[in-house]
Amino acid sequence: MVKLLQITDPHIGASEDYRLAGVDTRRSFGIVLEQASLEQPDMLLLTGDNAGDCSEAAYVHFFQQVNQLGLPYYWLPGNHDRIDTCEASEGATPFERSFVVGSCNIIMLDSVIPRSPNGRLGEAELQALEQSLAENTSANVLVCLHHHPVNINCAWLDQQMVADADEFFAVLERYPAVRAVIWGHIHQEFNSEHKGIKLHSCPSTCIQFKPNSDDFALDLAHPGYRVLELEDDGSFNTYIRRVEIPDLGVDHSCLGYE
Repeated sequence: MVKLLQITDPHIGASEDYRLAGVDTRRSFGIVLEQASLEQPDMLLLTGDNAGDCSEAAYVHFFQQVNQLGLPYYWLPGNHDRIDTCEASEGATPFERSFVVGSCNIIMLDSVIPRSPNGRLGEAELQALEQSLAENTSANVLVCLHHHPVNINCAWLDQQMVADADEFFAVLERYPAVRAVIWGHIHQEFNSEHKGIKLHSCPSTCIQFKPNSDDFALDLAHPGYRVLELEDDGSFNTYIRRVEIPDLGVDHSCLGYE
């Protein structure tokens, strides 16, 4: 068995004073990472919005906190990120699109539209996905991205979902080894299925968005992460761990952020 942990949307700020809807995102990220490390995972998958402002200073702190764990990890960009700035930051690791853990090939995608909260893969990214799947020799494939590829019944967030989701799923459906798709962005747990492919999102390490909400709203749920336990035969078990953080400081009167 391979144990993977998905950790997402830390929104690290450039300064110690940075707050997102009242939350000290460096502190909440550190507490979630510390708790996650107790799971003794084989690897961390960090699925975007690593920084809150795509600044180099924010990425330096992001990588400092992750590297302190001494665990293998891979990351992908979210709509608040810039790949070039992230990769050029002190302590950074490169954005890698495909790698193998045990019997599983993990594919990381870039769904970011520059200067937009919305998601899209585009022709080049879809071609890269197709090539990775065509070259895959592993028994199982896990696909990771930042934006959600299906409607989650949150009107304001569903405007931001992957615009070419139909093309995305058309590629996946041609390859039976694809077991699951995971993503971040929506700051809440979501579980569904598409033609035998499991679909899962993950809570943020800071603020949580209220499920089934037409407009921006914050939830009372705690930060968390997702555990994925992959067996060699292709079966897997997945669940959410919540991390209770004292004095998290969420400002529930917040009406949104950029």
